[in-house]
Amino acid sequence: MDKNTIKSTINELLKVIDEHTFSNLINVIDLDKYVKKLTAYKFLQLLIISQLKETKSLTQMSKKLRDGEELQVQLAFDAISTSQLSRKLGDFPPTLFEKIFHYLVLNIQAKMKQSPIIREIGRLHVIDSTTMSMSVSQYPWATFRKTKAGIRLHLRVVVTKELTLPDKGILLPAKHADRTQMGDLIDMDSDTIHLFDRGYIDYKQFDHLCLHDVRFITRLKKNAQVEVLSEQIPHAGSPIVKDQEVFLGHSQNGTRMTHPLRLIEIHDSQGNVVMIVTNCFDLSAEEIGDLYRYRWKIETFFKWMKQHLTFKTFYGKSENAVCNQIWVALITYCLQVLLQEQLQHNGPLLEIKKTLQNLLFKGFDAFLRSLFRQPTRFSTGRRKQNWEQEFRVIEHQFAEGEVSHLDDLTYDPLFN
Repeated sequence: MDKNTIKSTINELLKVIDEHTFSNLINVIDLDKYVKKLTAYKFLQLLIISQLKETKSLTQMSKKLRDGEELQVQLAFDAISTSQLSRKLGDFPPTLFEKIFHYLVLNIQAKMKQSPIIREIGRLHVIDSTTMSMSVSQYPWATFRKTKAGIRLHLRVVVTKELTLPDKGILLPAKHADRTQMGDLIDMDSDTIHLFDRGYIDYKQFDHLCLHDVRFITRLKKNAQVEVLSEQIPHAGSPIVKDQEVFLGHSQNGTRMTHPLRLIEIHDSQGNVVMIVTNCFDLSAEEIGDLYRYRWKIETFFKWMKQHLTFKTFYGKSENAVCNQIWVALITYCLQVLLQEQLQHNGPLLEIKKTLQNLLFKGFDAFLRSLFRQPTRFSTGRRKQNWEQEFRVIEHQFAEGEVSHLDDLTYDPLFN
């Protein structure tokens, strides 16, 4: 075990949110009053470590602390009961962990180079939500149907050529529809394009965005009432089916918008027609269609979180406990992104996660050696499969008189 905890991997991961920074951010007097062992900062550390190790329950968390000397050294105590962990998780205010999350987001945005997807736009914000299902009997506060309960994370991510970064989040019981949170997730900024799905359709909100020159792209429902004002003929061979200027809604029922929008129909990769509506009149229809495809970035983000962090199974039954766990999962994700940027690691984030999982309490030098270790063996499977093609290259070089000896080959399939 590496006794030099100053240079340990876990402390290197947490240096952006050390105890002093944590105390200044939460700014709560007497938060740890009468607490002997499990202070707020040690509790955060324990939860982050549990996320990285994918610990499934508080009982398992308690046992890992009791049996793990390295974890004991890190936290400076050797045991904590499941009931104490449960009380702490249920009593701790989720808004404090939310502050930490936003602090880390600002750190990432300040340090990472962010190139726009298309030169004419500044930032691309993608908005969506994901629901974590629960048992109605165990989570009655989260009931949204007679037989279902759940909590919904409404999230905004920043998408550039380099990254997908969670930017702002709202945690609420699943009974709150997506469009009710739209106003809180959209910045009134003309330099940003907001991208969202059909769950956020609200004609009054669309008029409000148009009035303040806030740009957006979304899908339109098939039963939408559309009044066509004008139409542009797509170029031959273009995937664009229609490009129209329209009014949405109907004057008779008071839903008609006061601002015109642009309706674009485009074929997706499977040949299906997708109806896209936007107030971006300065971009080409093809560019708008390409931008809408970036909506899947937030879906892959949710998938990563659910697969590689403890994001779906919960440690506690109360609303505080569930929200705290989700905020810490987002904090853990941000810490890994910051570490990846610090090291200028170009591989997938999962490599960072797996190496942290294995070497969390070891020296940081051991972590670096493992992360950047060059492979000692190389597969020749693809070369064997392509041998006929490679042989033709050699044969051509001899036939054209380019080489007269194997040592002169510009392409050697055995060693290149």
